[in-house]
Amino acid sequence: MSLQDLQNNAIGILSNMPARTPEQVRLVLRTVLPLYPGLSAAINDGQIEEAARQIEARLSISMSDASTIQVEFEEWLPGRRASLTPYYYDRYRKHLGNRGFGSAVLGVLDKDTDKIVGLMQDPEKPGRWARRGLVVGHVQSGKTANYTGVISKAADYGYKFIVILTGIQEDLRVQTQERIEEGFTGRSSEATNGRDSAIGVGLYGLERQPICLTTRADDFRSTTRDLGVSLQSLSEPLVLVMKKNSRTLANLIDWLEIRNRQAGARISSVPMLLIDDEADNASVNVSKNDDSPSAINDRIRKLLDSFDRNVYLGYTATPFANIFIDPDSRDAMEREDLFPRDFIISLDAPTNYVGASRIFPDSGDLHGTLTTVDDHVDLLPEKHKISHPLTQIPESLKEAVRTFVLARAIRVLRGQDKSHSSMLVNASRFNEVQTKLTGLVSDLMSTIRAACTGHAGLPAEDALRDPEMNRLHEAWRNQYEGQVPETWRDVQAALVRAAGPIEVRKVNSKSPDKLDYRRYKNEGLHVIAIGGFALSRGFTLEGLTVSYFLRNSMMYDTLLQMGRWFGYRDGYADVCRIFMTEEAIDWYAHISDAIDELRDEFTRMERAGARPVDFGLKVRAHPESLIVTARNKMRSGQKVNHSVSLAGELIETTRLRTDAIAANREVLSDLLTSLTELSKPDHAKEFGYLWKDIAVAPLVRNFVARFQNHDDVALLTQANPVNDYIKMRESDELARWDICLFSPSTNESGTTSFGACKPAAQARSSLWKRSPAGVDYIAVSGKALRVGGRGQVKAGMSSEEINGAEKSWDKTSDIPDRRYIKHRTRPLLMLHVLDVWDKEKDKEKVNPPAAPSVVAWGIAFPESGYETTEVTYVVNTTWWAENYGTPEEDADED
Repeated sequence: MSLQDLQNNAIGILSNMPARTPEQVRLVLRTVLPLYPGLSAAINDGQIEEAARQIEARLSISMSDASTIQVEFEEWLPGRRASLTPYYYDRYRKHLGNRGFGSAVLGVLDKDTDKIVGLMQDPEKPGRWARRGLVVGHVQSGKTANYTGVISKAADYGYKFIVILTGIQEDLRVQTQERIEEGFTGRSSEATNGRDSAIGVGLYGLERQPICLTTRADDFRSTTRDLGVSLQSLSEPLVLVMKKNSRTLANLIDWLEIRNRQAGARISSVPMLLIDDEADNASVNVSKNDDSPSAINDRIRKLLDSFDRNVYLGYTATPFANIFIDPDSRDAMEREDLFPRDFIISLDAPTNYVGASRIFPDSGDLHGTLTTVDDHVDLLPEKHKISHPLTQIPESLKEAVRTFVLARAIRVLRGQDKSHSSMLVNASRFNEVQTKLTGLVSDLMSTIRAACTGHAGLPAEDALRDPEMNRLHEAWRNQYEGQVPETWRDVQAALVRAAGPIEVRKVNSKSPDKLDYRRYKNEGLHVIAIGGFALSRGFTLEGLTVSYFLRNSMMYDTLLQMGRWFGYRDGYADVCRIFMTEEAIDWYAHISDAIDELRDEFTRMERAGARPVDFGLKVRAHPESLIVTARNKMRSGQKVNHSVSLAGELIETTRLRTDAIAANREVLSDLLTSLTELSKPDHAKEFGYLWKDIAVAPLVRNFVARFQNHDDVALLTQANPVNDYIKMRESDELARWDICLFSPSTNESGTTSFGACKPAAQARSSLWKRSPAGVDYIAVSGKALRVGGRGQVKAGMSSEEINGAEKSWDKTSDIPDRRYIKHRTRPLLMLHVLDVWDKEKDKEKVNPPAAPSVVAWGIAFPESGYETTEVTYVVNTTWWAENYGTPEEDADED
């Protein structure tokens, strides 16, 4: 038994107590401790106190109810609840309580699962019906726990045929099978006899048992035994956990046809629920021809259509592709596609969830977990070939491995030595390169292990004479000294126990290595996992502590799914570390803002009573939707026209041509000369030169038209669509403008004149890049990929508008710019003069800027009263290749 088991037991008792004072927490902990004799003898007072603090933290966890966008629907669940004895869900709830789920979180799970099941359909409703829904969660936030609860309630109410589709990897299917056995069926498919088979919910009763046609060893097989009864005669639900494999799905469809009493017809009176986990992966139709869908999408449609009563329920943390499904799409057999036409539900995450917003923004409480990688380009660049000659690993990866050993030692000291611990190395999608990495990391780990065994028991001064021990100490100083309560002396004493069990495993579709955590439940699995796609989708790395990430995909959903470090890190969040490039950090910060905005939009549309199709149309018109549009349509290699709404949006020139720097200075000077002739600017101390409420729409359009934008890669600032948008509205809502030439008061006076103005330049560290078309440009980076600074969009706003924006935010600080933009009544043209340093060559800005006085601009557009607000941008293959690289297949490559 582990310290975690002790904590879970104590939480189960405390959750049922009306009051839980610190004294009661410690009393219950010490009362329960004698039940674990082995642990009782090994644990010290410090570890008991740490366990008590963690219990207090977990008991204070809360979460908000789910939000819903739906079509009008007659409620059925409340009317049946009174007459129902919820056998399956009651078992599941007891199981979660025993695992340490607090009563507040369980209460929200009760409500959320009621909401989801209630929107599916009453399984006793006669006739033919079908429902389509989507549940949006957070990456690694507990979606499996939610849909296991949904399955349990669905079974209680009468759903008889339940299919769970996992991703396309067998490891993920096995992990999901295990969780369904623990949370729903109650029996282990690995047990050799009936007495040992009860697990999870089975420990609370096996009076009723679902039929499961898959096991941990086997996906569904066409040779599966006959049930002995017809599908219509099933007394308990039948459940399958399957990969998204077109052949396996076809086998199930054939099996159903053979067993259908009415050959050739739909299976009648058998309510069917299909849970599609990772619903944006492999399930979405990527065929150019709607009449002939891609294989897996086609099989899912056929499987649903095999039943006259069916529900499709997708689960994903990255819903972009699902929302982009055409709601009116039908195949040649008139089967509808998988657009969630009936409901979309957005799940909140508990307060102890570690997500992007806690890590990547500067204000995030876990921002210190990030370590920038900048020494890998020569040895292991993000873009490399399958034959890449890897003979040594970057020093940053070596430090990451040493950091994992140190993190293990800290967790040993905290009584977590038998809890799983993992390190992720995701640096290549090629199996061959992963093999080389595995060998080199294994060699390093052997060196570390030998150093710990031979020297960690010596006095500190003697131990540090060993070169590897000295490097471990250096990693300690870089990562943890002063950041955690433990001392180097304590950690050194625990290094042998920490390093000894660590294994290095390659995890991909070709490797025999597996991450089978359940086989190590007593001692814990402690592993450095090296892989690519197999570690990027759905699969949970238990106890993930250190991550080393060098992948170059810039797709929102791909990046988020690769973020295995999101999730729950109770008791060790402070020791987690993420090693990645600064560019990747910038992208994650940007994506964090984009996802928050999507959820914000969801909440607003819920209040407005919008339908899923309305939400889909809104999201499709959002500037960020260009990414998904391009991905879905770029297969033709042609330009793609895409409509975008600029209402309530901020656009900025984040990609600046180096061959146009001088010309763009002249364009800015001409604009400022014209503005000064019209009126003198205010010198706003917070912002710079500010013109408020002036009728200059033609001047703005002329500036945008003359500014040399890098159209291929700075897509949103293409002159034609921006000016089309302005021109349509310049007679009314965009007639009067605020214009600000930013000049930070903290900087020295500017050295370059622009018309009558001499603004102080804003310092930026950026990347020098070359587009596939051969154009050199500056990629203005920084947190969230912004040109301007946070809060600059307030320039020209009245105090009433600013107060309204701040009151609309549920926090007292860290208000995002989009909140201010939503409360603007006039557009703001933002003019920037930047001194730009090359962050790869002069990160500390020791030398003069590589490019002084570079001009950039942005426009914050207010909300529009026009019914149609879209303008059309042109997406081409150059933009795609530059922003998102070569599209990666959904698998590692040989």
